[in-house]
Amino acid sequence: MFTVETVHILDQSDELSACIKESDIYQEYQEAKYRLETDLEVKILKQKFDQIKSHYDDCLRFGRYHPDYNRVMKETRQQKRAYEMHPVVSNFKTKETALQNLLDEVISIVSYSVSNNVKVDTGNPFFSSDSHGDSCSTGGSCGCSS
Repeated sequence: MFTVETVHILDQSDELSACIKESDIYQEYQEAKYRLETDLEVKILKQKFDQIKSHYDDCLRFGRYHPDYNRVMKETRQQKRAYEMHPVVSNFKTKETALQNLLDEVISIVSYSVSNNVKVDTGNPFFSSDSHGDSCSTGGSCGCSS
């Protein structure tokens, strides 16, 4: 059931979302995502990786007993590395991580401002609380100045 207070909180969350979308971090992420989606060389590398990955999945079913196991495992690693090391892909992953870190920090700040006992699962150990609720996100016992 929505109350006036709930609607007000949701409106404020929309404002926070708009602020994040106006940030440099988000804008850089969007640009990197666009380059990732439109770069022809990246598309080709991704297609090659997806093709070898289907062979990889077949090999996993049979394990080392598959006749092409070693070759497919090696080619899969090579294709994955070629894809992930491409400058456009690595730039996207860097920008994606920066955006995720921003979102993790926002979630932590909001959660801990409600209660120090709130458990926040951000997947980032820098933002998880210790037994006192002090963490990097709150400028707690670690002594950092975030």
